[in-house]
Amino acid sequence: MSLHFGFCFGTALRSHVTQDELWPLLETVERCQYDSFWFYNDNGDAMPPALELAKEVAHRTSSLRFGPHALVAPGLLERTALARELSRLHQISGGRFVAQLGIGGARELLMDDQRGAAAELECILREIATDPTGVPRPYPVWLGGNRDRTVKRVAALADGWVPAFITPAEYRRRVGVLLGELERLGRRTSVTLAVQVVYLPSSIDTPRVRAELDAEVAAHRPGATIRDLYAIGGYQAVRARVAEFVETGVEHVILVPARPVPDWKAEIIGLKDEVINRFRSAPAARP
Repeated sequence: MSLHFGFCFGTALRSHVTQDELWPLLETVERCQYDSFWFYNDNGDAMPPALELAKEVAHRTSSLRFGPHALVAPGLLERTALARELSRLHQISGGRFVAQLGIGGARELLMDDQRGAAAELECILREIATDPTGVPRPYPVWLGGNRDRTVKRVAALADGWVPAFITPAEYRRRVGVLLGELERLGRRTSVTLAVQVVYLPSSIDTPRVRAELDAEVAAHRPGATIRDLYAIGGYQAVRARVAEFVETGVEHVILVPARPVPDWKAEIIGLKDEVINRFRSAPAARP
């Protein structure tokens, strides 16, 4: 099984990376032979909305798979209009666009409640399953989310699963749920197993940043520690976390710095040299 790697700027596009800075950095991502590039659903006022940003990425790249992680689809557009936009991105990208969809967290919801948003997402997934003539959609749909109901939704209606802030043990258990649901549904298809690996870059690893991450974990994942959800300890820790996920069946890893770094180009190249190349040079070995 080939292991693919992507890069995501995380929250940095909201305030730390301008459009003028983004495009040369994106060239670096492609030149370093990453397999994919991802951006968050909300990238602040200085960046175009996610679907417009995706169109610009399509025009400025030639080999990267790309998409939002994850586009909050319920409430964004009328279903037919959304299907048209996603199909258009598939066309202008030459088939490189991946529609990562979700309902968003409490701060991202475009609808009144999560239950309603989840129901609407399932309606959207059924709507975009085929075009008006009944031809199956040509682009893949991956779903974000960490819960059992998410992987059951993937088994029924999507082509890939890409959670974030999940431990390898949790991931392994939910892969079991996913495979069991595929079997129950009699759905004979391959589902892409992807994951975001969020890590603390050594260049910003300070007591203050660790305290901030501790507070975030305590607020959103009681009982977990930052080492459960983040790779901490430089590139060696990133390699170790990736290796743990590979053992669960992951085939696409998206690397995400937990906070903005002082030198983005150096970070993109460092990840390529110290993480990605280690796995590509010894695919059968644990780096």
